Amino acid sequence: MAPRPRNKSNRGLPQNLYVDERRGTFRYRRPTDGKWFQFGTDRLKAIDAAKQLNLAFLKGADLVGAVLGETSDLFTAFLDLYESKILPERELAKGTLGLYAVHFRRFRKAFEGKAVDQITIRMIAEMLDALTPRTANQCRALLVDIFNHAASKGLCPDNPAASTINRIEKKQRKRHTEEGLKAIRAKAPAWLKNAIDLALITAQRRTDILDMKFEDVRDGFLYVVQQKTAKASDAAWIRFRVTPELQAVISRCRDNVASPFLVHRRPDRLKQKQAQTKEHWTKIEERYLTRAFKAARENAGCYADWSDEEMPGFHEVRALSLHLYKKAGKDGQKIAGHASEEMTKNYQKDHADVIWSDAVPDLDISEVIGS
Repeated sequence: MAPRPRNKSNRGLPQNLYVDERRGTFRYRRPTDGKWFQFGTDRLKAIDAAKQLNLAFLKGADLVGAVLGETSDLFTAFLDLYESKILPERELAKGTLGLYAVHFRRFRKAFEGKAVDQITIRMIAEMLDALTPRTANQCRALLVDIFNHAASKGLCPDNPAASTINRIEKKQRKRHTEEGLKAIRAKAPAWLKNAIDLALITAQRRTDILDMKFEDVRDGFLYVVQQKTAKASDAAWIRFRVTPELQAVISRCRDNVASPFLVHRRPDRLKQKQAQTKEHWTKIEERYLTRAFKAARENAGCYADWSDEEMPGFHEVRALSLHLYKKAGKDGQKIAGHASEEMTKNYQKDHADVIWSDAVPDLDISEVIGS
């Protein structure tokens, strides 16, 4: 027999939780004997407590639901829907999707067997507390969006993730010094030297450095579409004038390996899986660049008195580049791809007719590369 529909004041509340209209408080009815307990006036606190109690009283319900095939409201099932239907519409960068995939595995493990409306604020808070502040904030933001979509479909009465609080992130990673990066570059293989030089000249991110192709150099410009912001910001569309400084780096990228990419390498051993999944067998994966940069940094022995958390990676080459542009009295805004008034014009027309932002990469990096 189906339970009676809840009256208007109790709609949106978990089972067994009610509004005591006479007192203006919430109260919980213990399902085993019908005894009432006052839960005070804090709605979120009352909902969280009721959900936890319901889980305790209904222990084993998840197993019963699995046998009966009642899995449509499981969090993992909705997460599959979110990943396959909602995310693709946002056209996110490959790197962002890869990071989300890591978080999704964490969510599936933490909330396995739980229905969407069974996940409480405390469950989410305990999972986030076990993570570093940066990772916790990333996971929280993603969970807030997931539960917003779930609530919009009536799978949960509210958003438990939204009731948690962002952690304070203390920036630990330091910036490169010119001397430190010079020492790292001296220990780097040729392809990594090229990646470092391109990052110094263009101040671009790791993904965009590894995506640069020789065919993107045409009519005196190097055309770059920043992958992180290409679908969200007009700062993504940049063409770098091929200055003598940039041309010198591009010329060093040409070698006896036939590759469409400026930064490339001949792998020591080509795996069949890589041949099938990579755009080209000479293309360097982001994780490989990160590991190679770390190895060169360790071999260089620079920053010896810094902790592991303070050690700058390849990404911090971008920060050093912008610092050097500023130090030289140059405007690094367009170099980095930061939005400007002119760049908003792309929003006013179809991107088939892109308005490129011109940048002049004329930084003298001879002091860093030692030439």
